[in-house]
Amino acid sequence: MIAAIVLAAGTSSRYGENKLLLPFENSSVLRTSIARIADAQPDEIFVVTGHDEQRIKDELHGMAVHIVHNPHYLEADMISSIQAGLRALEQTQADAALIALGDMPLLPSTIVAQLMRMYRLGCGDIIAPRFGEQRGHPVLIARRFWPEALTIPARTPLRVLLAAHMNAVALLQVNTDRILRDVDTPALYAEALAQART
Repeated sequence: MIAAIVLAAGTSSRYGENKLLLPFENSSVLRTSIARIADAQPDEIFVVTGHDEQRIKDELHGMAVHIVHNPHYLEADMISSIQAGLRALEQTQADAALIALGDMPLLPSTIVAQLMRMYRLGCGDIIAPRFGEQRGHPVLIARRFWPEALTIPARTPLRVLLAAHMNAVALLQVNTDRILRDVDTPALYAEALAQART
């Protein structure tokens, strides 16, 4: 069983308004990002909220997702949201967590499905896509690494876990930079809208 954790707790400080609620493909950035993940058919999807929690919950009305609130989203950055999601997953039968960003509406579902297939084939216990020399998102992490991930200090990136266990990491080489493209700024959002139309 593979469960997805979609991170949607941030304040969008680089954008100036909540980027997750911006319009995208007849929906919103967040709903489109989750739909890309859902198309790959993980067993469950957990969305971690924080900033603008009620607006995010309202935006997700009708979607088959579980909501997890991260009360520490302001002081502990992204790692605290990952940890909130993992704690929720500990109460399930999930064998692995697919950790995804809520602001990647261009992420190809086929790549997400490939990552999950690699895990199920035993290719590695940590699976991530790579474009050129850059590792992207999402990142899949087997349950045996969750206790260590839960001890990562505040404001420390998840990549410290990958660096400590390179022998367990399998990288999926892809031919698109969409695994790197979020909408952190108005310029990146405009680029994503343009790409979506092509």
